[in-house]
This record gives sequence, C-alpha cells and structure tokens, in this order.
Amino acid sequence: MKQWTFTFHNVDKPNDWGWNSVWARGQKSAINKANKWVKKNFPDHKLDSGSVSCSPKVEKDLLSMFW
Repeated sequence: MKQWTFTFHNVDKPNDWGWNSVWARGQKSAINKANKWVKKNFPDHKLDSGSVSCSPKVEKDLLSMFW
C-alpha cells in the first residue's frame, strides 16, 4: 500500500480547494477512494483526478502551502 495525495476544488468557486490523501495499492484504486472521500466530505467539490500522486515531493509541496 502507498499513500496517494490528491487535490479537489469547488466547481463554482475557483479559489476554494483542498487536498488530502488515501492509502491504496495502485493509482486506479487511489482515484476511486479519493472520489468517494470527496463526495462524502465535500459534495460540492470535484476531484482533480490528474493530481493523484504518490510522490513524496508532491506531498511536500502541498504541505509547504500550509506551513
């Protein structure tokens, strides 16, 4: 299992976005889990499926935006 980070955004408000992570074996599974997470927690937002990544650099870059 790998930790996959992803971003999501509000379709109507371009500056309303966030990120989180899920644990999955592969990217397809990570996208499915991320979609479910976004729909459950932020129903007015949409997953940026191209942002799903298990790269430590991507996670570090996302974290640096909030430090």
